[in-house]
Amino acid sequence: MIRKYENHDFQELFDLLQAVYQTNIDKETLENNYINDFKNILVAIDDESGKLIGCTFIEELKDLIRPNKVLYVTYVAVDERFRHQGIGKKLMHEVEKQCRERGCSAIELTSANYRKNAHLFYEALGFTKKKTTLFIKEID
Repeated sequence: MIRKYENHDFQELFDLLQAVYQTNIDKETLENNYINDFKNILVAIDDESGKLIGCTFIEELKDLIRPNKVLYVTYVAVDERFRHQGIGKKLMHEVEKQCRERGCSAIELTSANYRKNAHLFYEALGFTKKKTTLFIKEID
């Protein structure tokens, strides 16, 4: 089952994010920064156990230069034990549904160059790789 994050999901979501992204985010920070009218977290719940087994963070971006809104996917994570069972696909189908409901014209995401399996996954879902380069300047 895919649904929106609820505050009682925090510990299981934290455990998943800790395993995948090595985060130390606390509940207040997560909820204050990732849940609002323009941002949300979608979670995948295992039908048998009721446990949280996947998530994706989405953000509606309104670009004042480009005429259309975009739904941006910040994070996608599936519990290692549940990968290759269609969980990620279900999450991304819900992202597509959210995109349409919010009146967005596209879904955007980034993925590190070394994540070749993730790239194949996104391409299988109809995403196309754009020729862009991400520049970052680390500030001490």
